[in-house]
Amino acid sequence: MRSLAEDLAAARSYHGHLCHGMVMGVRMARYGCRLLGIEDPHSYRDLLVYVEMDRCASDAVGIVAGVTLGRRRLKWVDYGKMAATFVDLGSGRAVRLAPRPEVPHAGREEDPLTFWNDWTDQALFSHAWVTVRVPPEDLPGRPIRTVVCAACGEKVQDGREVECEGKLLCKACAGGAYYRLLE
Repeated sequence: MRSLAEDLAAARSYHGHLCHGMVMGVRMARYGCRLLGIEDPHSYRDLLVYVEMDRCASDAVGIVAGVTLGRRRLKWVDYGKMAATFVDLGSGRAVRLAPRPEVPHAGREEDPLTFWNDWTDQALFSHAWVTVRVPPEDLPGRPIRTVVCAACGEKVQDGREVECEGKLLCKACAGGAYYRLLE
């Protein structure tokens, strides 16, 4: 495993700055991998990580754990929580980490490295061994199914289509778009 300093440097390089969320994300990823017995997450291809926030900590978790959305080994679930679940697909073991309730919310004024330096991982994070059912269409690798949306003609992969009045539609055409087409 890389040193803490190397992981912090890699996270800073990727994200552009080192804030409290980045330090927490780096520490969370290192602790999660350590709990699963994964010494070098960058060479371990059976690690899958679910992050529950779309903030700085998620970038740090991805960089340290060696997982990305594009490789389908980083999953984002929009819970708005600073938490992550580390899944070892090889062993089937999974552990979810979150900051303990007594962990303070750090302000912007304090240096993040100094602020968190004296905290142990066990004092920072609670961890729970969990079971995660990963559907086949969510596993890393090639798409297992592709359909064409009957409305827009765009391809939809891995079971993300919606059946509506007997037609297979993408979620956007079924009424769930985050965007609105201009006329």
